[in-house]
Amino acid sequence: MRAEVTAASRCAVTATLATLAGLGPYFTATTGDPGPGDWRPVRDLYDDAHALAGVAGHVGARIGSTEYRVAASTLFLGYAARLWSLTLGGIVRAGILPDADRLLWRDTDGRIDLHLAEPVGWGGTGLVDVARQMVLDRHLAPLVAAIRTVEPMSDRLLWGNAASALIGAARMLDGASDTAAMRVAETMLRDSRLIDTVDRQGDGYRRRSCCLFYRTPVSGYCGDCALIPPHAPEPGEGSDPAKIGH
Repeated sequence: MRAEVTAASRCAVTATLATLAGLGPYFTATTGDPGPGDWRPVRDLYDDAHALAGVAGHVGARIGSTEYRVAASTLFLGYAARLWSLTLGGIVRAGILPDADRLLWRDTDGRIDLHLAEPVGWGGTGLVDVARQMVLDRHLAPLVAAIRTVEPMSDRLLWGNAASALIGAARMLDGASDTAAMRVAETMLRDSRLIDTVDRQGDGYRRRSCCLFYRTPVSGYCGDCALIPPHAPEPGEGSDPAKIGH
């Protein structure tokens, strides 16, 4: 059967965003009049080196790190978590894919807020592939390149963050391994940029890289961190975006 994608009504997109916002801050993109604040198109994060460096600096100050790669990794992980939460959440919970290309962002003390001024999105049977291309090709790939332009760092680490954020969003949606959200996530994990970044471990996943959050003063390891020996006791809070407030 041929996959199809059609424009969703503004009301449907607005209702989807309202539903997702009830799941927590990572699923939240406000809509309508943004009100006060320096809202900018998300493309500016990838195209404006000064803006990117500024946000990374604010993230570093918030987490207590002077290392650019630690701050940039934390920024990337949190931003990826927000994009995946909105897109994956919209598909799974409402059959609606909000248009991430129209998102606006602002920096609030080292945290990224998102806003969709025009409630635009899609419905249909081909949303998973559209979401994969939108998030990976048009947002995360340019952000990987932009971060590495400011200062060289491992792209494998950043793509590992993208995979970890995707899995985390799916678990926050459904809380189990064999669910609609995880099945969609597993389809997206087959992308060439993500496929070698995680390994199956029991009912979960284990990263092949580390997000570097252990290098901050509040240090800790993610539950999926490559630095934790296999079968070790569960770590503490670590770098789970929801726990450290990326």
